[in-house]
Amino acid sequence: MALSRSHRAQMSFPIHFTAPDRSKTYIGETIDIASTGFSVQVKTEEPLPATILAGILPSQVAGDAILCKARMVWQGGITQGLGRASYKITSIAQKSQERLDQLIQNSLLELIEQLQESPTFQECDRADLEVLLGLARTRGAAVRQVLFEAGREERAGVYIILDGDVSVAPPQGEAVPYGPGSVIGRWTGPEPLVNEETATALGDVRFLCVPLALIPEVQQRAPVIASLLFGALGQVPPRSTRHGSRRRRHLMRINLPHELQEIPTLPSVFNAVMDCIENPDSTPKDLARILRKDQSLTAKILKTINSALYSFARTITSVDEAVVLLGMQHTANLAITAMLLNTLVDENDSTRRPEQFWEHTLGTAYFAHLLGKRVHHNARTAAPAVVSAQVRGQEQAPSASAGQGTATPTRRTPMFQAGRRTGGIDKLDRLFTYAVLHDIGLVVLFLKFPDYFSMVRDGIEKFGELHLAELELLETDHCQLGYRVARAWHLPEPIPTIIAEHHLPQVWARQLQDRDELLALLREEPVVTLISLADLLARHCEIGVELDFEPPEIPPILLEALGLTSEDAEELVAEGPAIREKAEAFFRGVSV
Repeated sequence: MALSRSHRAQMSFPIHFTAPDRSKTYIGETIDIASTGFSVQVKTEEPLPATILAGILPSQVAGDAILCKARMVWQGGITQGLGRASYKITSIAQKSQERLDQLIQNSLLELIEQLQESPTFQECDRADLEVLLGLARTRGAAVRQVLFEAGREERAGVYIILDGDVSVAPPQGEAVPYGPGSVIGRWTGPEPLVNEETATALGDVRFLCVPLALIPEVQQRAPVIASLLFGALGQVPPRSTRHGSRRRRHLMRINLPHELQEIPTLPSVFNAVMDCIENPDSTPKDLARILRKDQSLTAKILKTINSALYSFARTITSVDEAVVLLGMQHTANLAITAMLLNTLVDENDSTRRPEQFWEHTLGTAYFAHLLGKRVHHNARTAAPAVVSAQVRGQEQAPSASAGQGTATPTRRTPMFQAGRRTGGIDKLDRLFTYAVLHDIGLVVLFLKFPDYFSMVRDGIEKFGELHLAELELLETDHCQLGYRVARAWHLPEPIPTIIAEHHLPQVWARQLQDRDELLALLREEPVVTLISLADLLARHCEIGVELDFEPPEIPPILLEALGLTSEDAEELVAEGPAIREKAEAFFRGVSV
């Protein structure tokens, strides 16, 4: 059966997108999606960009982001704090287009099979159901959310419950529960066309909606479907016995807005430390003054600095000395890691110990610092005059007479230009902090949602890697979870962006065939690319938790984007054992 390209996938998918100038990242979900465009919903009180670069994260196919460029054709919902918009795809890679077409095909076939298992539609021809799916739209509702309300014409129409339960109540009278396969709502009638009942979700609900305006078209194009809908309206069919994979995924999906309430808040000292190191006017005394406010934190910092990890000739007795000896950023790294551990670890629960997760993030942090130093060194060696000009903020490189020959920009120089969101790789010590936080979503998933984590871990062998197992089984991933946590904690940019996107360079390296387009994407956000490469190196060297079916390879394109060579990668991998020891020692110091 060939489905028309005008059909839309009747599902929602996580999506991230930015304006072409990368001025802001939006994290939301697609409301529905076709081969040529999609609608999105984002929590924002600002107008959405007119043109966007988007990455759609499907959960019903093996794979990750569908990457495209798109322009807006409609926008609304700003007054309610929800940015809603429809976008038409203007540019998409061939592989992404093929994946998108297959996604539409698979999702519609699955919906047709689900509808045919319902008593209402079990005798329907697929051709008639295709007509219904071409006109209806699938929507979702969270617990206690109102689908439609008595006395109002907004959202009047016919609703077909696919998953979950709904309570339908008249203005006066007792509510009646309706489950999967039920048809509720309002058929066409005399003016004014208003809802006569109120429907409220009893849990997470997924449903097909046929607006009143489209019912005449259903009657004309699929009279059998129209007759069945009219006859089933308000009737409670027997509960379906199907227990397919979609049903399990729906039940296990993380309800982020609700369940993030379980995440504890960071101590006020954390944000004070972040503000201090971001402020160019801050001094070591300022940082020491902040740290001294937390005696437990100060004790951990002094214990770590006096450990074998640093091997100072004398005992350091004050946090003021620590800041002077280690430097502001290094001391802040110690404090930040210690505070994250204190916040996320329950000392009374010995069964949920995150040691291996933190050792991985610390290993990634050490690799990120080494990568930053190597990138700086290679770029300066390749084009010292050009880099010097960029550091000084000049727009043009010096002429050949000013240096050794003609100063030609190389593939390495973009790493040092002012980034659109995350900036150039110009502050090496910050890379450690970024990397320590990059997998915060994975730590939260392990500690706060153990059932979800166990299900994902068990699915890694089937789907090949953690990231894909998360998307398939939870309809989200630790990157998006970490982004929500970072926003809830009010962490400054570029930290939320790095957390949300640190797997994207790895995804792009697998999916994009156009080498020039891939390099351009990787170089637009060099810090994200660097953290992603550091994460791969730590996993490749098996530092900390092992959640890969097999150690991942290092894509040469990531090295090239950062101006690194295969020899650089070999030397970095050779540092793996030493980095593992440092990560373990660092963790022991700040976690005791």
